[in-house]
Amino acid sequence: MLLVEDDRDTRDMYRLWLEHVGFSVLSSENADEGFDCALEHQPGVVVTDFVLRNGPTGAELCRRLKGDPRTGHIPTLLMTGSAERRTVDGALDAGCAIVRLKPYLPDAMLADIDALMRGETPAALPTEHQDRPL
Repeated sequence: MLLVEDDRDTRDMYRLWLEHVGFSVLSSENADEGFDCALEHQPGVVVTDFVLRNGPTGAELCRRLKGDPRTGHIPTLLMTGSAERRTVDGALDAGCAIVRLKPYLPDAMLADIDALMRGETPAALPTEHQDRPL
C-alpha cells in the first residue's frame, strides 16, 4: 500500500501501525512523488491526506491516479481535517473511493483498507456529512 502524508509524525505513526499489522507500506510526502511511486509499484491501495504542502492536494492526486490507465484501478482513500461538505464532494468527484475525517484512528483506517483490498467499498462519506445540506 502507499501512504501519502506531508506531516512526518503522522506519516510515521500510520506507517508503523500498518507495518505492525502486516502491510508492506510505501510512503511519500507529496502528490507528485506519490503518483510516481504508484506508477512504479502498483500498490493495492493509496491512502492520502487532502492537504499536502508544496504541491497538488490529495484530491488532485486521486484525480490523476484515476485518470491514468496505468493507475486507474488502484482504490484511493482520502483523509481530511476539513468538515466542509465541498471538500468531501470534491474528493469523491476526483475518484476517491472513501473520504474520512481526521482524527482517523488506525483501527478504522485498517478496516477501510482491508475492505478496499477485498473489493468492497465501505460508505464513501463520513457519517458526519450524510445528513448535512449541500
